Parts: sequence; C-alpha cells; structure tokens
Amino acid sequence: MAVTTAKWLGGLIDIVMAFRPIDMQDAAGEHVTGDWVSLKNWDRAICVLMGGVGTAGQDPVFTIDQATTNAGGSAKTLTFDSIYRKQAATDLLSTGVWALTTQTAAGTYTNADAAEQVKIHCVEIKATDLDVDGGFDHIRMTIPDVGGAAQLGAGLYILCGPRYPNAPANVLSPL
Repeated sequence: MAVTTAKWLGGLIDIVMAFRPIDMQDAAGEHVTGDWVSLKNWDRAICVLMGGVGTAGQDPVFTIDQATTNAGGSAKTLTFDSIYRKQAATDLLSTGVWALTTQTAAGTYTNADAAEQVKIHCVEIKATDLDVDGGFDHIRMTIPDVGGAAQLGAGLYILCGPRYPNAPANVLSPL
C-alpha cells in the first residue's frame, strides 16, 4: 500500500537561512545580521535563533526589523511580545516543551540565562504585524552583539501559509 504524504515543503512551509552558523561574538568582526526575507507571498514567518553555550552575561539580543525592499529600504524596528524558547545547560534532548515568554511589546528580546545555555528562540511574525499600509513587507532578524567570548549560533526563517502553494521546486522566492 502506498503512503500518501502531505507536501509540507512548498505546500505549507518554506525554510530560509537568515544567517549561517557563525561565532556570534563581536570579536569575529561582524554583527550577526540576517538576510531580508519577503512576506508578500506568506501569511507569517517564524524567526529562529539556534545557539550554543557561551559565557555568562553575553546573552544574544534578538531583534527583528521590517523594510519595504530586500535591500532594507526604510528599515525600522518591528515590535513583538511573544517568544517561544527551549533552553538547557548542555543539550535539548530532554527539553520537549516550549516555554512562552511574554513581554511588553518591544523591538528586542534578551534572556539573561541564554548565553550559558544551549538554546532555540522563536518569534512568530504575521505579515499583518508589519506596517503594510506603509509598504513594509520584508523582515530580518539581527543579533547585534554577544560580547567578546565565543558563542556559536545560526538563524532560520520558517515561512508558513503560502498564498500560492506549490511543489518545493516551484515555490516563489521569498528573497
């Protein structure tokens, strides 16, 4: 009997690298700035930061900006209030449940225990959260500075709810 599978990739989601795995310390010579991604053809994006263990007190600051173009035209900070996270001392194998942190709407999020733990932080942004009337339809995730000690991290965008579901090879580019 043949197994029928849903076409998740392209039909329901797309995954885009925000920034490559990198040492997030400012001593690495660059701030961690994600690529711009368009929500024109998507209902929402989940911005994901995955990070390794670093040095206490050098916590990543999660920032999301919005813009009118993929070159960052008219960029401004986007506020958000909900952050889903998984964190543990050495690995996430026994951390099966997401913790929800709710903050007063702000343009950044910092968890004071994040640097010294393995982490996945997620912020969900709906296309309607953007200044649509002002022509804003692009977002980017940025981790401005984690200090001078090594801390590995990578960022992803998980785009959800395509306007035009398609096979993975035919999905409209979100860049």
